[in-house]
Amino acid sequence: MIKVQMNESMKAVAITGERRVEILSMRIPRPKPNEVLINIRACALCTWEQRVFKGEKKTPLPLIGGHEIAGQIVALGEDVDPRQFPVGAAVVPRIIKACQSCSFCRRGNPTQCVQLNTFHLNGPDVYGMGGLAEYICLESSAVWCFNRSLPFEEMALTEPLACVLHSIYQAKPLFGDDAVVIGGGIMGQLHLMCLNKMGVRTILSEPDKKRRDFALSRGCNYLIDPSSEDAVEAVKRITGGRGAQAVFNTTAIASVGEDGMRMLENTGRYVAFSSIHPDLPIGLNPNWLHSSEVVLTGAVNPSIRSFEQAVNLLDKEWLDLKDLVTDTYPVDKAQQAFERAIAGDAYRVVIIF
Repeated sequence: MIKVQMNESMKAVAITGERRVEILSMRIPRPKPNEVLINIRACALCTWEQRVFKGEKKTPLPLIGGHEIAGQIVALGEDVDPRQFPVGAAVVPRIIKACQSCSFCRRGNPTQCVQLNTFHLNGPDVYGMGGLAEYICLESSAVWCFNRSLPFEEMALTEPLACVLHSIYQAKPLFGDDAVVIGGGIMGQLHLMCLNKMGVRTILSEPDKKRRDFALSRGCNYLIDPSSEDAVEAVKRITGGRGAQAVFNTTAIASVGEDGMRMLENTGRYVAFSSIHPDLPIGLNPNWLHSSEVVLTGAVNPSIRSFEQAVNLLDKEWLDLKDLVTDTYPVDKAQQAFERAIAGDAYRVVIIF
């Protein structure tokens, strides 16, 4: 068990400029009432942090990002039940805010919370979610304990898995449905793994052969190479001319979104899982929308429900995510970790504290 002196300093990884990372020294925070102090053991580098690192996403700097994290409880604030949150327990937090008091939260839509962009670190000197540091204090209601032993780098993928589950809930697929996943990066692969578990026939559209092969080895039913055939026509052929009941676009390419909508069966559901970069509009025929009765929706961040179920899937060994951890780096090699993450062939790169 780790003993913490609250006057000690901790290391934090900060993006300080385009393609530049520095290790900062910060004071270890003290848990307030209803908070737990977590020693972060692993933090995966999300696409959002990668875009900030590359200079594509503009935020205040220095930025201490990090929300795909896992660690251990090392101290409890007042009013936290030690039976529910024992010191030493392995945990994953839902670090993105849900205030529980705004109209969105009260209607069960915490992914739209009005405090969503109020980050954990919001002072004049540092900014960001705060997970790329050795310690973090969070409200106990945002923390989930794991019962089984799992490497921290795999536990850190709970948050992206929860994002994917929220996306699938938006599409509402049924047993025997056809679902297209556009893009075979980590989020696309997680969609495929979960959909396969649900009895949905899966179709991946992905130009990279290694990613297609990986999906096939994990149970994907059909593969499409959009660089060698028309992906829309291929989906129609596979589905007997009807189209798919669900389409998930996990890429950042605007034109792919238009193709994805054309892959839908009438009354099907299209989920814009990824944001588009650069931010470009796409064409949409309102008469087609009217007559086909398709549903177009988005999926952003994990809901509280999807986070709970992501923990259950990993804790009960329903999913094995170890092959999605491409590389791990110690915190002192954070610069190299970010460079590896943006190389283009990685699923997830994880910094180990």
